[in-house]
Amino acid sequence: MKHPKNSGKFEDIQTSDTYINILLIDDDEDDFIVIRDLLSDFEAGNFSIDWVPDFEEAIRVLNENKHDICLLDYWLNSHSGLELLEQIDASKSHMPIVFLTGQGDYQVDIKAMQAGADDYLVKNDISQQLLERTIRYSIERRKSKNALERAYAEMEQEVVERTAELAKTNELLQESSEKIKQFAYSVSHDLKNPAIGIYGLTKRLLNHYSKRLDDRGQKICTQILCASEQIASLVENINIYIATKEMPITYEEINLKEICRIIQEEFSTTLAIRGIKWSEPENTHFIKADRLSVIRALRNLVDNALKYGGDSLNMISISCIDSSDHHIILVRDNGGGLEGEDSKKIFSLFFREKRIKSINGTGMGLAIVKEIAERHGGDAWAESSPNQGTTIFVSFSKVL
Repeated sequence: MKHPKNSGKFEDIQTSDTYINILLIDDDEDDFIVIRDLLSDFEAGNFSIDWVPDFEEAIRVLNENKHDICLLDYWLNSHSGLELLEQIDASKSHMPIVFLTGQGDYQVDIKAMQAGADDYLVKNDISQQLLERTIRYSIERRKSKNALERAYAEMEQEVVERTAELAKTNELLQESSEKIKQFAYSVSHDLKNPAIGIYGLTKRLLNHYSKRLDDRGQKICTQILCASEQIASLVENINIYIATKEMPITYEEINLKEICRIIQEEFSTTLAIRGIKWSEPENTHFIKADRLSVIRALRNLVDNALKYGGDSLNMISISCIDSSDHHIILVRDNGGGLEGEDSKKIFSLFFREKRIKSINGTGMGLAIVKEIAERHGGDAWAESSPNQGTTIFVSFSKVL
């Protein structure tokens, strides 16, 4: 049974030209009359009330979701209001539910709230003011809840869309990175072979025809040899830099003293000829890092010191200190040092100091060192001043 709509006043829920559609589900017509009469005393706002006393009909009406609030009797003949809520699609319902019962019972109150009720009223205690306030507050709370749920759903959808966009962007970046890497390898290969060919031909020219060349011709050949060597060296360092960025990292406990001995042996002839004192940690110091990466970094640093230290260089020292979260390797020399701003730029790709332009180099050695440090959760920096030597710091994270 559905009772015809009954109009009356309702306080400040919506604009005066909009109905507040109230659904009353109760198997007792007397209760309907009481609720209707209480509603008729409201002084402001428009409302209508539909009365449904039947359980099956109530399920149908609730699922239509056409009302602004439902007043639901806790008991409906052989059924309960809780059973009714279990039968409807709560996910599609936007209306608040207020349970009505014949007597106050805390356990019933708890069960009603757990089932999704917005409020709970005892029939014998209902007054016009209490009913009005309950309806008003329940509608406003449900509006806020629905708005939050919509906002949350929209946010979730946006997150899903943004995540998909980021995944696609990352995929495109990965493809682009792979193409750039392959292009770099291809260019390196295409540059290196001609450079080697130029070097070989020029060498043969000097070996077999030097007597036919005047001093200027021989000097030009020497310059061609140096330039071709420079190209080959640059290509090789580009490949090393790419490999440093791409190669897998294998972390293991490495003995720094053992690594220092390997580096010393590589440069032993140069160190001996130039009378350069070598210093390394006296005590065993273990750090967790990629072994080949540490060797490459120290090799580049020692090579730089020997190449650019100048005539004043007579000492190279490797040591290690610990901070709270990093191992820090220090490579010191007492060579010519750096100009003020250069100590901040030397780790940039292809950067070379003005005063060392005449010395063969690619400007990539320290960029490779910095890349190695960053891949180990650390950094690389320098402290230096002209004619006071240089100290390069390379840090490796302890948490790897």
